Amino acid sequence: MYDFEHMDPRFIAYVNIFICANRLQAIMDSGLEDITAKQWLAITMIDAFPEPPTLKQISELSGVTHQSMRQIVDRLVDKGFLKVVPDKKDKRAIRLVKTEAANHIRTKKAGQNEQFVYKLFDCLDDEETAVYCRALAKLCDRLSELREENDA
Repeated sequence: MYDFEHMDPRFIAYVNIFICANRLQAIMDSGLEDITAKQWLAITMIDAFPEPPTLKQISELSGVTHQSMRQIVDRLVDKGFLKVVPDKKDKRAIRLVKTEAANHIRTKKAGQNEQFVYKLFDCLDDEETAVYCRALAKLCDRLSELREENDA
Protein backbone atom coordinates (compact mmCIF):
# COMPACT_ATOMS: atom_id res chain seq x y z
CA MET A 1 0.00 0.00 0.00
CA TYR A 2 1.09 3.61 0.45
CA ASP A 3 3.89 4.63 2.80
CA PHE A 4 2.53 8.01 3.92
CA GLU A 5 5.41 8.59 6.33
CA HIS A 6 7.91 8.69 3.47
CA MET A 7 5.66 10.09 0.74
CA ASP A 8 6.27 13.61 -0.53
CA PRO A 9 3.74 15.79 1.34
CA ARG A 10 2.82 17.55 -1.91
CA PHE A 11 1.37 14.27 -3.21
CA ILE A 12 -0.53 13.73 0.01
CA ALA A 13 -1.94 17.27 -0.23
CA TYR A 14 -2.83 16.73 -3.89
CA VAL A 15 -4.80 13.56 -3.11
CA ASN A 16 -6.45 15.22 -0.12
CA ILE A 17 -7.77 18.02 -2.34
CA PHE A 18 -9.78 15.42 -4.27
CA ILE A 19 -10.87 13.59 -1.14
CA CYS A 20 -12.09 16.81 0.49
CA ALA A 21 -13.87 17.91 -2.69
CA ASN A 22 -15.65 14.56 -3.01
CA ARG A 23 -16.69 14.53 0.65
CA LEU A 24 -17.88 18.13 0.51
CA GLN A 25 -19.93 17.48 -2.61
CA ALA A 26 -21.51 14.36 -1.09
CA ILE A 27 -22.47 16.18 2.11
CA MET A 28 -23.84 19.18 0.21
CA ASP A 29 -25.76 17.03 -2.27
CA SER A 30 -27.45 15.24 0.62
CA GLY A 31 -28.25 18.49 2.44
CA LEU A 32 -29.75 20.56 -0.37
CA GLU A 33 -33.28 20.34 -1.69
CA ASP A 34 -33.94 20.44 -5.42
CA ILE A 35 -30.36 21.17 -6.52
CA THR A 36 -26.87 19.69 -6.45
CA ALA A 37 -23.74 21.19 -4.92
CA LYS A 38 -22.44 22.15 -8.37
CA GLN A 39 -25.73 23.88 -9.20
CA TRP A 40 -25.60 25.70 -5.86
CA LEU A 41 -22.04 26.84 -6.62
CA ALA A 42 -23.07 28.25 -10.01
CA ILE A 43 -25.90 30.24 -8.42
CA THR A 44 -23.64 31.50 -5.63
CA MET A 45 -20.89 32.60 -8.02
CA ILE A 46 -23.27 34.90 -9.89
CA ASP A 47 -23.06 37.24 -6.90
CA ALA A 48 -19.30 37.65 -7.48
CA PHE A 49 -20.02 39.83 -10.53
CA PRO A 50 -21.24 43.45 -10.55
CA GLU A 51 -23.71 42.61 -13.33
CA PRO A 52 -25.20 39.29 -14.42
CA PRO A 53 -22.27 37.26 -15.75
CA THR A 54 -22.01 35.57 -19.10
CA LEU A 55 -21.89 31.81 -19.32
CA LYS A 56 -18.20 32.14 -20.24
CA GLN A 57 -17.42 34.26 -17.17
CA ILE A 58 -19.11 31.87 -14.74
CA SER A 59 -17.41 28.88 -16.42
CA GLU A 60 -13.98 30.46 -16.06
CA LEU A 61 -14.51 31.52 -12.44
CA SER A 62 -15.75 28.10 -11.38
CA GLY A 63 -13.10 26.19 -13.33
CA VAL A 64 -15.74 24.18 -15.19
CA THR A 65 -15.77 23.74 -18.96
CA HIS A 66 -18.21 25.83 -20.96
CA GLN A 67 -20.10 22.70 -21.98
CA SER A 68 -20.41 21.40 -18.40
CA MET A 69 -21.52 24.80 -17.13
CA ARG A 70 -24.09 25.00 -19.92
CA GLN A 71 -25.60 21.72 -18.69
CA ILE A 72 -25.68 23.02 -15.11
CA VAL A 73 -27.30 26.29 -16.23
CA ASP A 74 -29.87 24.49 -18.37
CA ARG A 75 -30.95 22.41 -15.36
CA LEU A 76 -31.17 25.53 -13.20
CA VAL A 77 -33.28 27.27 -15.83
CA ASP A 78 -35.59 24.23 -16.02
CA LYS A 79 -35.95 24.30 -12.22
CA GLY A 80 -36.73 28.03 -12.20
CA PHE A 81 -33.58 29.20 -10.40
CA LEU A 82 -31.99 31.07 -13.32
CA LYS A 83 -33.06 33.05 -16.35
CA VAL A 84 -30.91 33.26 -19.46
CA VAL A 85 -30.92 36.73 -20.99
CA PRO A 86 -29.25 37.67 -24.29
CA ASP A 87 -26.33 40.06 -23.92
CA LYS A 88 -27.17 43.50 -25.32
CA LYS A 89 -23.67 44.04 -26.75
CA ASP A 90 -22.71 40.56 -27.93
CA LYS A 91 -25.45 38.60 -29.68
CA ARG A 92 -23.57 35.32 -29.14
CA ALA A 93 -23.28 35.74 -25.37
CA ILE A 94 -25.93 35.01 -22.76
CA ARG A 95 -26.14 36.45 -19.27
CA LEU A 96 -27.26 34.53 -16.21
CA VAL A 97 -29.81 36.14 -13.93
CA LYS A 98 -30.91 34.66 -10.61
CA THR A 99 -34.63 34.34 -10.00
CA GLU A 100 -36.38 34.94 -6.70
CA ALA A 101 -36.38 31.16 -6.17
CA ALA A 102 -32.56 31.17 -6.30
CA ASN A 103 -32.47 33.61 -3.41
CA HIS A 104 -34.48 31.16 -1.30
CA ILE A 105 -32.76 27.86 -1.95
CA ARG A 106 -33.83 25.41 0.68
CA THR A 107 -31.74 23.05 2.68
CA LYS A 108 -33.15 19.98 4.35
CA LYS A 109 -32.48 21.67 7.70
CA ALA A 110 -33.16 25.36 8.33
CA GLY A 111 -30.00 27.48 8.57
CA GLN A 112 -27.84 24.57 7.48
CA ASN A 113 -25.63 26.51 5.05
CA GLU A 114 -23.97 28.90 7.51
CA GLN A 115 -23.92 26.41 10.35
CA PHE A 116 -22.22 23.85 8.13
CA VAL A 117 -19.46 26.27 7.13
CA TYR A 118 -18.78 27.26 10.73
CA LYS A 119 -18.82 23.65 11.86
CA LEU A 120 -16.48 22.61 9.03
CA PHE A 121 -13.89 25.24 9.93
CA ASP A 122 -14.18 25.08 13.72
CA CYS A 123 -11.28 22.59 13.73
CA LEU A 124 -9.00 25.44 12.59
CA ASP A 125 -8.11 28.52 14.62
CA ASP A 126 -8.15 31.99 13.00
CA GLU A 127 -4.46 31.83 12.02
CA GLU A 128 -4.81 28.38 10.46
CA THR A 129 -7.89 29.54 8.54
CA ALA A 130 -6.01 32.58 7.22
CA VAL A 131 -3.01 30.45 6.19
CA TYR A 132 -5.32 27.93 4.51
CA CYS A 133 -7.09 30.69 2.57
CA ARG A 134 -3.82 32.22 1.38
CA ALA A 135 -2.40 28.83 0.38
CA LEU A 136 -5.57 27.83 -1.44
CA ALA A 137 -5.63 31.15 -3.32
CA LYS A 138 -2.04 30.56 -4.43
CA LEU A 139 -2.91 27.05 -5.62
CA CYS A 140 -5.91 28.37 -7.56
CA ASP A 141 -3.72 31.03 -9.20
CA ARG A 142 -1.14 28.39 -10.07
CA LEU A 143 -3.80 26.16 -11.59
CA SER A 144 -4.88 29.07 -13.80
CA GLU A 145 -1.28 29.52 -14.94
CA LEU A 146 -0.93 25.80 -15.63
CA ARG A 147 -4.16 25.80 -17.62
CA GLU A 148 -2.92 28.67 -19.74
CA GLU A 149 0.37 26.84 -20.34
CA ASN A 150 -1.56 23.71 -21.24
CA ASP A 151 -3.82 25.61 -23.66
CA ALA A 152 -0.88 27.30 -25.41
